[in-house]
Amino acid sequence: MNKDKIIALLEDGAYLDFKNNQFFHPSFRKGWIKMRESNISWKAVDRMHGMFGTKRLQQANQIFKLV
Repeated sequence: MNKDKIIALLEDGAYLDFKNNQFFHPSFRKGWIKMRESNISWKAVDRMHGMFGTKRLQQANQIFKLV
């Protein structure tokens, strides 16, 4: 999954749980897919919207959401 697809899902209400390595969204068959912090596409999202970008990516208890 590329950066643009991840951002679109985050804007639609998806979130990433780093503790369990799961990316949740209702469009997935099981409701989630496995995604790790080391995923290159996730790093691109973090770089764009994280601490050094727009700061829209917020973390609470190892759960990342786009606000």
